[in-house]
Amino acid sequence: MSDEYQTIEKVGIEIFEWYKGKLLKERLLYSEMIELLLEAIKPLGGYRKDTVYDELSLLTMSTRLFNDAEGAKYLLLHGLPSQANMVIRDIIECTMLFRLFLKSPQVAKRWLMELKQYQLGDVNTKLLEMDIKAREYSFYGMLSHEGHSNLLASLSSVQEVETKAGMLRTFHCGSSRTPETVYFVQHGFLTLIILLHISLIEPLAEYYSEHSDTESFSIWAEKVDNLIPKLVDLLSEHAKKTIAGKAEIDKELYELVEKKMRLKEFRVRFSGNDN
Repeated sequence: MSDEYQTIEKVGIEIFEWYKGKLLKERLLYSEMIELLLEAIKPLGGYRKDTVYDELSLLTMSTRLFNDAEGAKYLLLHGLPSQANMVIRDIIECTMLFRLFLKSPQVAKRWLMELKQYQLGDVNTKLLEMDIKAREYSFYGMLSHEGHSNLLASLSSVQEVETKAGMLRTFHCGSSRTPETVYFVQHGFLTLIILLHISLIEPLAEYYSEHSDTESFSIWAEKVDNLIPKLVDLLSEHAKKTIAGKAEIDKELYELVEKKMRLKEFRVRFSGNDN
């Protein structure tokens, strides 16, 4: 029996450790956010006979949100950004449904008791009718596009190297450390962190403020505010990694794009313009 798969697993473990070291700043910020998320939903913990349906719906949704975040982190640290995008997209659905259940207990009850399913477009319409603008919804189209099996969403799966004999294509069974993959992994972490921050400062903050004492909420809110400079710093650092900035990774990406003549959309993704 071939041991090829065992080799792939071994390499996967090595790459996981490599990404953990490379993405230390992202991981630390993510950990802070997850701790604050868990604190915010703490009042939902513990099942009682008199637990109302909307609380159970909120608990279910917040638990799924937490698991989505952990699942996305796991995939990203294994160098699988395309696969992580679909999980990150579900964070948007969970956050928007949490918003809706928070404002409409009857909808939460129907969702729980009647197994009602709500399309995200319909959820967004309902929220807008309540004068609630779910900022996370603007990420949904991008994540849907990048999560499906198109070229842009598949760039991290294939490495192309120019040799004397022509282009050598390496199909990665799992993860890789190509410049493209690294970029998409970092971008995935940023998207994940931004969506978590939106969930913290809006629906979760609203819930926690109503179900905790003033002092506890004030301390929690201050910690959430302290995340902003760290998030801005991370965004600024990532923004420098563009072709125009000619950072080390970008020079390599630029050469790859030029050699392979990939789609215009791929150029736009890294340059920020369509020139």
